[in-house]
Amino acid sequence: MRNIIQLLIIFPIVVSLGIMQDKSNNLQVLEFESERNLKKYMKTVSKDLGVKCKYCHDLNDKSIDTDHKKIAREMMRMQMDLNKSFFALLGDSLHMHGEITQISCWTCHRGTNEPQTVRPKE
Repeated sequence: MRNIIQLLIIFPIVVSLGIMQDKSNNLQVLEFESERNLKKYMKTVSKDLGVKCKYCHDLNDKSIDTDHKKIAREMMRMQMDLNKSFFALLGDSLHMHGEITQISCWTCHRGTNEPQTVRPKE
């Protein structure tokens, strides 16, 4: 019985420490309620840019700022600002979709690490 009581006391402490260690450090632009949602978003960005995590992150310590990460932050701020201040005002003119038009990394990058500024020749 004593062991069960000790386990009931220690288990929540161990779990909370694990959750605290799992929290991301140095998030300056993104706000996510869970690590899972953050990782899902980052996978989308990775696909939109056609890059792996190491393109922006130091894999030994992902909280370290790199040049690509600084650029990505500015691009994310631009994207959020446009979605919030411009596209939110437009709404859905056809009233066909539950969601309004939004831009993403894909809008300009199309799976490449450099934005496509010129239409491809046919």
